[in-house]
Amino acid sequence: MNLSGAERDQREAIVRSRTMRVADVRRSKLILMLEDGESREAIMRRLECDSRYLSRWSSRFLSERLSGMYARHPGRAPKQPVAKLEARVLNRTLKHKPSDGSTH
Repeated sequence: MNLSGAERDQREAIVRSRTMRVADVRRSKLILMLEDGESREAIMRRLECDSRYLSRWSSRFLSERLSGMYARHPGRAPKQPVAKLEARVLNRTLKHKPSDGSTH
């Protein structure tokens, strides 16, 4: 892998972080483990992943370095508009009291 000092520091900071997304932490662990020379089998066992995951992220890192470490999946659009959902939740909250008498 041949990580630079800055790349290694950034990956280690992500692994230590308590607020980063789990997927980002997992990818950072993968890169650090490859850099440390751990075997592919050990990495797959420890990260509970398959060989496709390992090859996908290692090749993306090798070709694009840190800029390639994001997921390409764009997500999906909400099923209903956010404003409509918020209005529904507020309406329910303001007009109905909890059955157990608790406050909210």
